[in-house]
Amino acid sequence: MAKKSMVMQNPEALTAGLRDLALAVSESTLRQAAVAGARVFLEEERIRIPVRTGKGRDSLVVAYDADVSLEGVIASYIVTWTKDAYYLRFVEFGTSKMAAKPFKRPAFEAKKSASAAAVDEVLNTAINGASGG
Repeated sequence: MAKKSMVMQNPEALTAGLRDLALAVSESTLRQAAVAGARVFLEEERIRIPVRTGKGRDSLVVAYDADVSLEGVIASYIVTWTKDAYYLRFVEFGTSKMAAKPFKRPAFEAKKSASAAAVDEVLNTAINGASGG
């Protein structure tokens, strides 16, 4: 079996391209991509949440989840509610006196593909910008 050899014509360009790619997919870019995906879920939850006064809907936020995240390794973002809207857990899961009116899981199921597409778009934009095309 004959071995084929490879000749590198422009090693500096390859090295520069790899360096640019590493910068494009930095922690900052990955965080931006994660937030873009979370925003898709946030908008869908705002549409699906039962509204009486609108306070609960306005209390939904995207938040950094420090408990799950490891600095420089993984950044996790969640769609949650502010402390003032603690009662939304009762809306989502129900109580012994009130039926559940879930909005988080249905929003997730409806938009998981769109969220993944939003993440891909941010990453592809960063990669294409770094590679010059």
